Amino acid sequence: MLFELKRANFTAHGFAPFGFSGIETAISTGGVMFAYLGLQPIVSVASEAKNPQRTVPVALIVSVILSAIVYVLLQVAFVGAIPGGNLAGGWHDIARQFSLPFRDLAVTLGIGWLAILIVLDAIVSPSGSANIFMNSSSRIVFGWAKNGTLFKIFGRINARTGIPRPALWLSFFLSIFWTLPFPSWGALIGVVSDALVLTYALAPISAYAFRKNAPEVDRPFYLKGMHVIGPIAFIIASLIVYWTGWTVDSWLLGSQLVMFVLYLCAYRWVPKRQVSFAQQLKSSWWLVFYYAAIVIVSKLGDFGGIAWIPGVWDQVMIAVIAVITYYWGGHTGLPKAMLDEDEIDEGLDS
Repeated sequence: MLFELKRANFTAHGFAPFGFSGIETAISTGGVMFAYLGLQPIVSVASEAKNPQRTVPVALIVSVILSAIVYVLLQVAFVGAIPGGNLAGGWHDIARQFSLPFRDLAVTLGIGWLAILIVLDAIVSPSGSANIFMNSSSRIVFGWAKNGTLFKIFGRINARTGIPRPALWLSFFLSIFWTLPFPSWGALIGVVSDALVLTYALAPISAYAFRKNAPEVDRPFYLKGMHVIGPIAFIIASLIVYWTGWTVDSWLLGSQLVMFVLYLCAYRWVPKRQVSFAQQLKSSWWLVFYYAAIVIVSKLGDFGGIAWIPGVWDQVMIAVIAVITYYWGGHTGLPKAMLDEDEIDEGLDS
């Protein structure tokens, strides 16, 4: 497709015809954020690196640069190869004309073999990503169980394979649950991006709390300037979550609030052997506030909401909510960190 580029396409109907909000929407639901979500497994297995202070930054930076090059080339190829006639009505109609962008464009250009290859890749690539994330997700579930904040059964490891099978099965069934309500790949991308950005967003708060309640722990990887990088990263992540819009936020964050209510109702069965229920609540109210505040602003804001809050001010409110949440969450973590004694020497502070 790079051989079919038309210069006029890059200036047709003006620069950024959908304005800055179009860029924000593209980041959150247009696949931009989704393109970089594969970085999580690098951090998930970082504790096994021999020299994480060097290898983790290198792995992340190289992955970001290579991904950026690939995706920029893909977008240049797509935008430049669109036949001029298809742009007569403007860019807003392109999504309808090319619902499967590269496959439909290849068919339009008469490159049948490429269309077949793109369809096959669309089947194989998500399967590879699913296998990678099943590995990292099950490790997180296993870690929760080991820390005493999830049922013991999910901390069991198969003696023969060394795999935390109960955690793996839970990850599998939850992955099915999250895909059920969404009728299309596009809708699913918005939810997956939102959910994984949330996992990234909570990392700076965890690191902030960890530095407060476990300052003596050896850190093979130490990020300098965290007191500045942490809040900024959390604000940006919160904005990306907000940009996904009311439809996604109300489902994803609303379901988390419902699960919190179920957690309160299940008081009798909640693991309390290492962390008292009172401490669990104290250490989680900030998250309830964060979810509820994002949902409210999303409803009143300009991204799928009723636009009661004028543009820009809704995003200022999200930034304020993020700052409050960051310091609240960091200061209400456990008084003393709970560490697996066998892995203290392998601690990782991100």
